[in-house]
Amino acid sequence: MRRALSLFLVVLLTVGLLAIPAAAQVKELEFVIITHSATIDFWIPLVKGAQDAAAMINSFDPEVKITVTHTGPSMFNVAEQVNIMENVIQAGVDGIISTLPDPTAFDEPVRRALEAGIPVIGTNADAGPDNPRLAYVGQSDYDAGRTLAKTLIEHIGTSGKVAIGVEDLGHTSLAERLRGVRSVLDEYPDIKYEILQTSPDLTIGAATFETYLIANPDAKAIISVDANTQSHGVVIRNLGLEGKVISGGWDLVPTTIQNIQDGYTKFVIDQQPYVQGFYPVMALYLYHKYGIAPANMDSGSGIVGPHNIDMVVELAEKGYR
Repeated sequence: MRRALSLFLVVLLTVGLLAIPAAAQVKELEFVIITHSATIDFWIPLVKGAQDAAAMINSFDPEVKITVTHTGPSMFNVAEQVNIMENVIQAGVDGIISTLPDPTAFDEPVRRALEAGIPVIGTNADAGPDNPRLAYVGQSDYDAGRTLAKTLIEHIGTSGKVAIGVEDLGHTSLAERLRGVRSVLDEYPDIKYEILQTSPDLTIGAATFETYLIANPDAKAIISVDANTQSHGVVIRNLGLEGKVISGGWDLVPTTIQNIQDGYTKFVIDQQPYVQGFYPVMALYLYHKYGIAPANMDSGSGIVGPHNIDMVVELAEKGYR
């Protein structure tokens, strides 16, 4: 009797264990963000956007766990960035979100990533439609350049001398922004502009603009098509040109925000990098989960100046702008 009871309990226990549903298997997805000049403050909201998207997905979908890491050359260096991408592909990650600041250098690495089953989404700087990346999330640089030039004309009118700073002459996004700026300024023959090659090194950028302004004391404005806009403040302050020379340009980094608050910079174009991190992660998740193809997205061209800087500062302190 005891033996029969024991056998019954063993069978009952075995059946009970089989009846317990197996826990859902969690699929771990590793996404890597690769940016040029990776150490600059500009990338803080982009990375935050990506990590926020991952956290939202992880809390929503118990079947996935997404991790996001950020890497890239400390200063603009296409060859180094390509090498980093090659290493990331070798590591066998599940998705790459990368700036593509050269028209051809990233074509083969992206193709190799796709052949290895790694989806690639361009962000912030695009190599163009000939690159095989699945999609691009970022500002329409040409249109944004036109927006900057039109805003500049609102401040200086349709005549005068202007310096236009460009950090990296081979950078695809900066070239498109510059093309947009020039397309507007060329409509006004009395605006005389000079293109200056600056540098991601703010000391060099400041020295370049200072040399121009000393040589052109009648200049009305200095603008940059990149984050070197932050060097304008020290130049205008050192030369005593506040209220005399208009400063405008790109990107909401802390120094530029302070320059707007202090009255040295009149306006900047905000390409909303938080969006450039958030949406690629969402797109990669949908691609892995449901096979939904990523799509291009314009992250917009917001204008930030004294009229809205207080709101932007509050959001920047939280990492969103």
